[in-house]
Amino acid sequence: MSRLLAFGEVLVDWIPLEFQRQGKIDIPIYGQYPGGAPANVAVAVAGLGQPAYMLGQLGEDAAGVYLRDCLQQQQVNCDYLLHSSEHPTPMAFVSLDVSGERSFSFHRNNSADLKLSFNDFPQQLFSGAGLFHICSNTLTEAAIADTTLQAITAAKQGGMLISFDVNLRLALWPSTEQLIPRVMQAAALSDMLKLSLEEWDYLAKGVQVDDLASHMFALGVKLILLTDGAEPVQLFSAKETLQLATPKVDVVDTTGAGDAFTGAWLASLIEQGITDSAALEHAISLVSPLADALNHAVVAGALAVTKRGAWSALPSHHDIQQFIQHKE
Repeated sequence: MSRLLAFGEVLVDWIPLEFQRQGKIDIPIYGQYPGGAPANVAVAVAGLGQPAYMLGQLGEDAAGVYLRDCLQQQQVNCDYLLHSSEHPTPMAFVSLDVSGERSFSFHRNNSADLKLSFNDFPQQLFSGAGLFHICSNTLTEAAIADTTLQAITAAKQGGMLISFDVNLRLALWPSTEQLIPRVMQAAALSDMLKLSLEEWDYLAKGVQVDDLASHMFALGVKLILLTDGAEPVQLFSAKETLQLATPKVDVVDTTGAGDAFTGAWLASLIEQGITDSAALEHAISLVSPLADALNHAVVAGALAVTKRGAWSALPSHHDIQQFIQHKE
């Protein structure tokens, strides 16, 4: 059975809910939300009715227990979400500006998600039709980067499609010296690449090419999804370019919007049976299956910014369909 394997970090997002006045000081009151980019995608896919597994590691602490329980409540398979008694669960503190845009402060020093080995997982897990999804946050340090690249290679050799959301968080990199080489190494193993316009410009400058899309296609990437906030989303293949405007909505919190977009995109691919190389090539030749998946992704991303949090803001299949029908 086709399924999503999401690999990477699960963490607690501490998000400011309000400010409490104490004397002359405004004290931020934070809410504890489950998060982590690949975990957000797994929850989004499961919420849209497709099988999703979370591959990673939590600490044996209160945060780890909380996150595992949250994932299981969202119908994400946690059989391969490991636990460490020696390393803590990572956390992120989120700040929001007046427009709802985020900035992050990470507590991820020597955390459990960084202490995974490829041999911690059974090899048969990576075989069969399905989607293997990663983000660049498991490329930030040498050991976890090696584990990530081994897992991608095994999944690709096992017949799975590789989805890579670049999702750069520069604050997580001890040094950006290895950022471009590691990201490009992961991209060269990937079938589908998702990145923002800001990340596009960063990578293009880093690899010193004028046409990043052609460079990626030459590496073996089949599809590129390019987002730019509220601007139209673009989908590139070597032969076709699609562009789709994003709906106008009232923005409350952009946390997890990109992951809602990616989750709906991947869930639509699974639903359509686009889970191996041959099926992807056929979909690229037809174009319409990809256009349908992109439409679902754009709507999901737009709906996600209208609510606070990552998982709590993810739209259901009904929400997406109702929005699409109303739009039409």
